[in-house]
Amino acid sequence: MNRKMLYKIAGLFTIVIFIVVSLSFTTLESRSIVCNNIQLSFDEENQFVSSETILNQIQKSFKGLNGAKLDTINTNEIERVVEQNPWVKNAEVFKGYSKLDTLRLAGGLKVNIEQEVPIMRIVHGAQGFYLNEDGKHLPFSSSNTLNVVVITGETPDEYLKEKLLPFVMYISNNEFWNAQVQQIHVLKNQELLLVPRAGDQLIEFGEATEIEKKFRNLKAVYKNGFTNGDWTKYKKISLKFDNQVICTRK
Repeated sequence: MNRKMLYKIAGLFTIVIFIVVSLSFTTLESRSIVCNNIQLSFDEENQFVSSETILNQIQKSFKGLNGAKLDTINTNEIERVVEQNPWVKNAEVFKGYSKLDTLRLAGGLKVNIEQEVPIMRIVHGAQGFYLNEDGKHLPFSSSNTLNVVVITGETPDEYLKEKLLPFVMYISNNEFWNAQVQQIHVLKNQELLLVPRAGDQLIEFGEATEIEKKFRNLKAVYKNGFTNGDWTKYKKISLKFDNQVICTRK
């Protein structure tokens, strides 16, 4: 074996030794890093649960977290505790070891939170709750007032999930009607009264059936039947009857 080859092998061996030693020091250094802060990050623009609530929840469940060595902290357990909050759909916790990582500073725990998204607000006097698209009950939020359709009247849980949820989903997925419908009142016979955001007329929708057809008829009245603000002259629009829309003047 010539001298040039020996130099190459020696150089490669030196590099391997350097990497092993560096990794050993890095591992020893990381084991000495302790938790010094907890950072929260929310996926959604609107915050339905406060950062203070989540932090209190973590600190109450994991006493002595600040100052604990990072490699002893069970991130899965923290995620499980945070997800017990009804507004938290999913939580992911990361440990910060690198001083060069601007997202996860050394010694920091970063908690990414995905929140539940409500689509309607059910009101019974001063009490009530939100409902998401899966039919999950969500408590009123002290952090935010949500601009979603308000539901009043006779709202047993089974009716909410089986009949009203698909109805509200249709509205929320339609840009035009989502901007128009402010409130839905459920009568004892399960017929619906809609309160629009513009104007003071009530819309008698009838039962939550033939949804697309009835909204198509109502849109036709808005676009073609009422001109020059004529819709302000009516107190009620009824969609209850087949193939016709009945408008009642004030």
